[in-house]
Parts: sequence; structure tokens; C-alpha cells
Amino acid sequence: MKTKNIVITAVIAIPAFILLTSGTLETMDSNGKLASSGAPGESTCSQSGCHGSGNGSSSTGGLADNAGPGSITLTSTPSLTANHYTPGATYHMTVTVHETGKSLFGFDFEALDNSGNTNPMVNNAVGTIVITDAVHTRMGQPFGTGRVTCTHQPSGGAVANTASFVFDWVAPSSGTVNMYYDGIAANSDGLSNAGDNVYAHSLQITPLAATGIEQVNEKSLSFDMYPNPATDQFTIVSSGIKDGPVNVSIYNMNGSLVRVYDTEDAVNGSFFHTYESSSLPRGLYLLKATSGEGTMTSRLMIH
Repeated sequence: MKTKNIVITAVIAIPAFILLTSGTLETMDSNGKLASSGAPGESTCSQSGCHGSGNGSSSTGGLADNAGPGSITLTSTPSLTANHYTPGATYHMTVTVHETGKSLFGFDFEALDNSGNTNPMVNNAVGTIVITDAVHTRMGQPFGTGRVTCTHQPSGGAVANTASFVFDWVAPSSGTVNMYYDGIAANSDGLSNAGDNVYAHSLQITPLAATGIEQVNEKSLSFDMYPNPATDQFTIVSSGIKDGPVNVSIYNMNGSLVRVYDTEDAVNGSFFHTYESSSLPRGLYLLKATSGEGTMTSRLMIH
């Protein structure tokens, strides 16, 4: 892989695998590559010939996608159980690229709709990518328009054996989502493409189906709940409510009861109470609040 020294004056929003080590930028080629996640209409760095498609020798480059001894994984908190997502939920995503003996790593990630669009200049990205670690990750549209890609910063992947990249993804309100992600494991040996390997995968997820927990007389019972997502505690508040006991319970997304809180009373037409949630594992739950007027069921995210 060829190297050269350059001075960075601006962040260029392209999903090129630009990798930094010892003050020297090592790039796929002099211009980088656009739209390299392996999504429809795109190639990966191996397929385009800049980091692979060779036989693994010192002169011809790396192996084809996923033929190397390493791996790439995509995990999230909360998890995408059974390949389902909760509409509007925030997922803390981690892309990890691993190959023993390699010292430079990068990645691309795209979340696209199910339209089958093969033109990267047409934006069919779904959900919202939120950068939570600007030191190591960035996002942009490779052509100044079109699809939105999350990728690494130039200094994001100069480590030994394994690199993890984190960001948030806010799920859309509906629809099938296709996630495409690939990573490069490079060795910075100064030879063009020699020994560099690419790992690429995709994942299709669909909205979580209704759980079947009914909402009884919800139109006559209204609560506000905050914060949501919650960490250590959350508060439920209501006004114009009938005086009397209010029961609050927590269910998992399979409909199983996991927590029953002490009964609290609505007084003088109002209800305000804070509940502990620090002992609940991270994930998505259903909160049920019941009074003499009816029941409200709402989703509650625990971070």
C-alpha cells in the first residue's frame, strides 16, 4: 500500500478508507473511493481492487471479501433481537473490525430502505445517524448528495489487531431497513494493497410487531413520562385525573412482567411520582399505568 504525507485542512465527507499511522496517511489510492459499503450500486474496497481481489501475495494485494482470517461485527444496545427494531428508538451501534497482526482499520456503514435503488446519488438512507465519537467517526454524503454514510476519521483506526467504532442510529417510524457495513484491515507495509483484507456483511431488520398488551380506555387516561430514554429514574405526571390509586408496572417486549412498583395516589386531580429504574437492564420495555379510569401503555427505553 503506497503512502504519502499530506496536510489535512478540512474533513472531506466521503466514505474512503483513509487510515493514519505515525503522521502518515495511507490511502486506498490518491483520490480515495466513494460509496464503498457494498450496498446496491456500490462496491467494497476489495471489489474495486484497491485493497483486495488479489491472491494475498506481497505484490498483488489482499484476498476477496471475507476470505481473510479476520472478521467484522455489528452490535447494538439495545439489541436488534430477532432482526427487529423499535420505531423511533435510538440504538448505540458498534462496528468492530478484527484481524490479528494488522495495525490499520476503517469501516463504512449505511442504513437504506428496501426500494432496491442502485444509484448512490439518490438518497434512500433511512433512520438518522448521530455521531457520538467525533474523534474516530464521521458521516457525510459521498457525492455531496445522495446516500448518507458513516465512516471513520483519518485518525480513527491506527491500533493493533482490533478497532471498534461507535455511533448512534435512530430508527425510522416504519419500513424494512437494510444495513450494509464493511471494514478494512491493513498492514501499512508500504506495498500496494499487499496483505490488506476486507470484511463485508449486511443485515435486514423490520419493525417490531405489536405485543398484544391492550390499552383500555386510554382516551380517558393521559400521562406524561420523562426522561425517555431513562437511566436511573423516570417520572410520570398527569393532571385532570380522578383521585385514587395508580398502579405502575414494567413488562419486557415479550409481554412478561418484570417489575411492579408500589401503588401511589392521585390527589386533587393530579399525579406526580418518580420511579427508580437503575436496577433494570438496558433495553426496551413496556410501561403500564392503571387507575380507576383505565390503562395507559407506553414504551420505555432504559440506557
